[in-house]
Amino acid sequence: MNLVTRLDFDGIVSAVMIHEMEPVSGINFADPKTLEEGGLLDILERGDIIAHLPIHPDAGIWFHNHDTSHIDQRLLEKVKGKFGVAPSTAHQVYEYYKSPKLERYVPLVNVADKIGTANLTEEDILAPKDWMMVSYTLDPRFSQDHSFGMLIMDGIKGGKSAAEVLTIPQVARRVELYKKDEERFLEELKKASKVMGNVIITDFRELYQAPRGNRFRVFVEYPDGNVHLRIEAMPGFRTKVSVSRSIINHTCNVHIGHLMEEYGGGGMEGAGTCMVGKKAADEKIVEIVKKLKG
Repeated sequence: MNLVTRLDFDGIVSAVMIHEMEPVSGINFADPKTLEEGGLLDILERGDIIAHLPIHPDAGIWFHNHDTSHIDQRLLEKVKGKFGVAPSTAHQVYEYYKSPKLERYVPLVNVADKIGTANLTEEDILAPKDWMMVSYTLDPRFSQDHSFGMLIMDGIKGGKSAAEVLTIPQVARRVELYKKDEERFLEELKKASKVMGNVIITDFRELYQAPRGNRFRVFVEYPDGNVHLRIEAMPGFRTKVSVSRSIINHTCNVHIGHLMEEYGGGGMEGAGTCMVGKKAADEKIVEIVKKLKG
């Protein structure tokens, strides 16, 4: 059977553990949108495993860590696995199998949990190291590089430490790129950001392409804000609005996913996105900011 997962740290750790426990013949990486739009129909076969991605009717085993109350229960009854709210998908995989074979991956599951719950320290953001640094090299904004994902998987399965994985030439280059991106990101972040009450607003619409960088950095730079609203210009006269609660100032009580649903988007309790038309963007952003202040 095949395994389809997301190319990020949670997806990689989940895939490594599933591969230990199931007769996986092939591994594919995908993003949620591709899967939902049927972009993997030529790869997926009935009974395949899906992890850290939305459910698909052909899935035989499914692992996910988000709320499933909106999913047809008849579909959930047909799949094995473990799904529902949890710190990470890797956490679900580990709990499902409860095998001594997976005990050596507990430190990585803990890192996936930490990232999944945004329970990060300033050091994790400003000076990441070990598996946290490895996780940043898997940022999908670098590229959806199948070979790089397999490289990290092979290192983990082979028992390499985080320090050893970081010395792999391809990984070391990603680390260097990450550090360079962080310098530019911080510069552009300060130019494009302002604070309105409790809301940090970053408007990257004037840039051809928003800079890559650690999405949590804004909360270190603006600790008085408790929620961040990021604006980006997208192709096709659309504007992307991304909202996330601060991981430092925990005083925002707005359910971000529900708020984004009001504007045709979605998300989780602490983060979400929506797309709005370019002409109506300013008006919609004012409305969203007002609700975030409320």
